[in-house]
Amino acid sequence: MKSTDKKILTIEGQVDGDRVSSKDMEEIVQAAVKNGARNLLIKADGQHGLCGRLWPLGEEIHVDIEGAVGQRVGAMGFPDTDITVHGSASDDAGWINCGAKITVLGDVTNGAHNAGAQGILYVQGSGGARCDTMTKRNPRYEPLQSWYFRDVGDSFAEFKAGGISVVCGVEPRNPDDILGYRPCVGMVGGTIYFRGDIRGYSQADVKMTELTNRDWEWLTENMKPYLEAIERTENYDELTKSRGEWRKMIALTPEEKAERTEASKPDLVAWRLNSWEKGVGQGGIFGPYLDHDRTVVEYTPTGELRRFKPLWNNNKYLAPCAGACPSGIPTQQRTSLIRQDKYEEAMDLVLQYSPFPGSVCGQVCPNLCMEACTRGLIDKPLDIKSFGSLSLDLPAPEKAKPTGKKVAIIGAGPGGLSAAWQLKLAGHEVSVYEADDRLGGKLELCIPRDRLPLEILSKEISRIEELGIDIHLDSKVDRDLFDKLYKENEIVIVACGAHTPRIIPFAGSDHVIGGIDFLKDVNRGNAPDFSGQDVVVVGAGNVGMDIACQAWASKAKSVTAVDIQPPASFGKERESAERLGTQIEWPKFTQEFHPGEKELRFKDGTKLPADIVLMSIGEVPELDFLPPGIDIERGVIQVNDNQQTSDVKIFAVGDATGPGLVTHAIGQGRRAAEVVHALMMDYDYVPDTKTTIPYDRVRQAYYETAVVDEFEAISEASRCMSCGSCRDCEMCVYTCYWGAIKRVGDEQNGTWEYVVDADKCIGCGFCAGTCPCGVWEMVKNV
Repeated sequence: MKSTDKKILTIEGQVDGDRVSSKDMEEIVQAAVKNGARNLLIKADGQHGLCGRLWPLGEEIHVDIEGAVGQRVGAMGFPDTDITVHGSASDDAGWINCGAKITVLGDVTNGAHNAGAQGILYVQGSGGARCDTMTKRNPRYEPLQSWYFRDVGDSFAEFKAGGISVVCGVEPRNPDDILGYRPCVGMVGGTIYFRGDIRGYSQADVKMTELTNRDWEWLTENMKPYLEAIERTENYDELTKSRGEWRKMIALTPEEKAERTEASKPDLVAWRLNSWEKGVGQGGIFGPYLDHDRTVVEYTPTGELRRFKPLWNNNKYLAPCAGACPSGIPTQQRTSLIRQDKYEEAMDLVLQYSPFPGSVCGQVCPNLCMEACTRGLIDKPLDIKSFGSLSLDLPAPEKAKPTGKKVAIIGAGPGGLSAAWQLKLAGHEVSVYEADDRLGGKLELCIPRDRLPLEILSKEISRIEELGIDIHLDSKVDRDLFDKLYKENEIVIVACGAHTPRIIPFAGSDHVIGGIDFLKDVNRGNAPDFSGQDVVVVGAGNVGMDIACQAWASKAKSVTAVDIQPPASFGKERESAERLGTQIEWPKFTQEFHPGEKELRFKDGTKLPADIVLMSIGEVPELDFLPPGIDIERGVIQVNDNQQTSDVKIFAVGDATGPGLVTHAIGQGRRAAEVVHALMMDYDYVPDTKTTIPYDRVRQAYYETAVVDEFEAISEASRCMSCGSCRDCEMCVYTCYWGAIKRVGDEQNGTWEYVVDADKCIGCGFCAGTCPCGVWEMVKNV
């Protein structure tokens, strides 16, 4: 018995004369393992399902079973589980084995190792009927092994699809037929080594061959641990003295199977024409009633006769991360490049979409991409935020050749600089006019430095300046300057942002400070001193939370944010404000503010102590420089889907068209630049109309839980599920029974595709059903 040198926990199959039920025995064994038992002795009394699914998290567990063993011993056994049955075992020993080693010192009855995928079954005696049926192979692990010392019963290896079976033929029950009646029917994979006589096998499914050198080496090497386990080492010389005594069976390939069946297949066409469809008076059954085309369609048709056909629609859909990103950054392409060891290309990719990967993606963005990430349905979303920070130190990409086309951009915030970046890279002359004395807009002027460190933003501003954009600071555009820009440039893009605080009129509102003005003062180094003062922020969105944090930094005694509705704030902005002590109250409708009385009163009769009131309910753009023909509603510029205004020569992006996130402004700037480039280069702009791939098209079952504690690019890239983009895993190739799918690669440029041979494909849909990334689709074969 194993493990005699270690502490053994004995579990009885009978307690006080009463048999323990199989269910209770399962719970007892599982509890013992959970509590640290690693060596068990079970005295069984016919219990079923003993010792399956034991998983002591990487530690080995040894189980000895004595007495009467019921069905399915070791069923669904896991790796690191070693089971020895001291006697024979009933039906389905090792059923759906997932990695356990099971030794039976006796016989096994019907269905041993049925549907197993990995692990080992050692049998000291014989096997019953239907042993090793429907076994499988998981290519990530070593193949399943089944060893029988004597012989096996009828229907052996039926529908076998993987794994290795060994039948030694020592003192068999039936010396004339050690594999029993009709072995290997429907077998499509795996290997069988046997020693002894057989009467027949399914020649339509398998072929019998001699052992190769490699076969013999494997067999003789693995024979030793088998014989040691079943206590029959004295038979080693007998079993390995002559390679010629052993033979091997393997499944026919589809091509071989087709050749064998073609010769014996009846001529159904001739039978149909001569017996089934002969005309009146000729002996046919239905001939007189048939007036349609009598072409015969094969039972499994190929080519044009298929009802459906598979298409490799790589990148047809947007990944959820890209679909959710207002800037359109395709993170799944970035991770694919990292997995292909194209690290620099992966980091450069994001600069095609945004000039602010470090500042926005890596710092201030709420990362809508991560909220949408399919990986979050398994463990946690991909750390796309950290990917953004990796591109911080990259130089600017090379510019295209000069086109001579000129574009003027009003405003140097994220939207304006995004448009300028794209247009300058495309080779155009770009002039930017900024009313302030610095670039960056609200990124520079309003976002607290602890959320966006100045050194990070400065690096990315410098990269934009490297392109040679003509930048005019302290240049507030009025009507005269606008008319001049309109006349001297092919296109004008308005990206002036919204910098005038919206103030609700109420008694005392003239004493209220605009929240955006307060944030600008702080970032310019002119932060007020709120020592000992109570501060109330009207508006509890994310900007209101930034204002609250900066009020605390200005030494406020208390900070309260109020709103008329449930607060729209979320994420780190709200977490930071509440951590500092900010109180949030709603619904609160402001009625009047009395600075002298130091209180803010509300329409519900309540009031709050308030030395300072800061208003954060949004900002409006200053648009008085625009000509009258521009469509403006509710204080913002109206644009179409291409960011074009009512004047075909004027585009608008960012907060000038309505409030949004920084990443919205960046995406709008890129889209406007693409449309403008198409107009100036005289070709039609074709927008990207891809839809986001549905979550249920991505096969989550293929991906194991794998949370990376510390960010590392390659490890994180490996976690990406590559939604809608081929991972080049070749599962479709291996799955296709008919060999109709082939990978075609171009080694020079590192690309590949998967193509279908229509003459082999039967339209079964296995490729679409198994594709982990949702790339393959079945479409009507029209």
